[in-house]
Amino acid sequence: MTTESTQRAWERYVSTGLIDGSLLREPVLRAWERSHELGVNPKEPQPEQLSVLDTERLLEQQQTFITAARPYMEALSRAVGLERHAVSLADSHAVVLCFVGDKETVNGPKWLPGPGSLLSEEVCGTNGLATPLAMHGYFEAVGPEHFISRFHLYTGQGIPIRDARSGVAGALCVGVQRLEASSQLRDMLLCAAHGIEAELFLHQLESDIRQVLAAPGDEQPLCVLHKEVNRLRQSSREGFRMATRQGTASRFEYALRLLQLAEETAQHIRHRALLWRTLASLEVGQLRPIALTALVRELSELLRQEAFLQRVELVFCEQEPVHVQADALVLSRQLLHAALQALALAGPGGAVRIDVRFDRNLFAGKATFLPFPAPEQAQLAPLPQSVTSPALRRGEEREPLLWRLPVLESAPPSGRGGGERGA
Repeated sequence: MTTESTQRAWERYVSTGLIDGSLLREPVLRAWERSHELGVNPKEPQPEQLSVLDTERLLEQQQTFITAARPYMEALSRAVGLERHAVSLADSHAVVLCFVGDKETVNGPKWLPGPGSLLSEEVCGTNGLATPLAMHGYFEAVGPEHFISRFHLYTGQGIPIRDARSGVAGALCVGVQRLEASSQLRDMLLCAAHGIEAELFLHQLESDIRQVLAAPGDEQPLCVLHKEVNRLRQSSREGFRMATRQGTASRFEYALRLLQLAEETAQHIRHRALLWRTLASLEVGQLRPIALTALVRELSELLRQEAFLQRVELVFCEQEPVHVQADALVLSRQLLHAALQALALAGPGGAVRIDVRFDRNLFAGKATFLPFPAPEQAQLAPLPQSVTSPALRRGEEREPLLWRLPVLESAPPSGRGGGERGA
């Protein structure tokens, strides 16, 4: 489908009320059909707006969500750079909470949906904030794929964000005016969404820890904390086993060990949040020795939750200890992109085999993500997604090698520790 064919479909709908599905991508067609059934006016001049008082109340209620999201929104905005753009955050009902962007877009004469703007499909039809919430997944609307003409200037890419209880907190969207500028944003948007989710999980866990400390004689906060730590550990596929259980240890000893485990979990989540923020940016570093095998493994562990959501199994196969010379930030994003491409090619029920080896012909380290679709889905064998980087000769490694993903050096939110940084 092309922007021109979509524009023809939109004009035909406006004039006849009929949707020509042959001119639309499948997810856009479904979204337009929902918009039509909801009676949305495609010529609506602009979205509805909450009152000033209701907007203030909403922003106060959503302050934790906004605070968690803002560093990632700013990282995305910096990555887009001088392109005309807006990064917007909405609640679970697609009401805009905040946005950031370039100076011309934010301060320019063209109207932008700000805090309190109602962007639900019931009001605005297909768009980059409401439709991801309706679809429960990533969605991109290019120009006239938006249902109302007000948004035809933009390409909007949006993704839902889960809250600390695995419900839906809201959605994050990047809107750009030039289609070419959107090509590299999907990976960064995914990273930002996972980073915000980690921040929300961390905030909830820290709140549960404070509840236990504030009520030393109350069993309920202790039970809640135990349940939360167990859930978070299981969701990250880490083993969870209490060293002692309440029935075989004093309450004080049980509470102390649980608090220690909770703090270890918090540190783990804090580190993951910083890694996601790094991957959501376009910061660059310097060439240095990198242990490629360890870097691939850490990235793969970071993507386990995404693989679980897409119902794809990650399988580690050949894992040679390979050392390369590269910019760790750039290499990490290249590996992330290859892994995400392989997940998409494998599809639900499939698997991705991960190999790291030394390519003697290229004298390079090579990481390969090989997708295997489910048997009932397989037609043509998908191509492997590979990343190569110049290898180091023996003796050139120079200890210590970088084996952890790098993190940005920006200060973490107040009251929270920073992530580890590879040497």
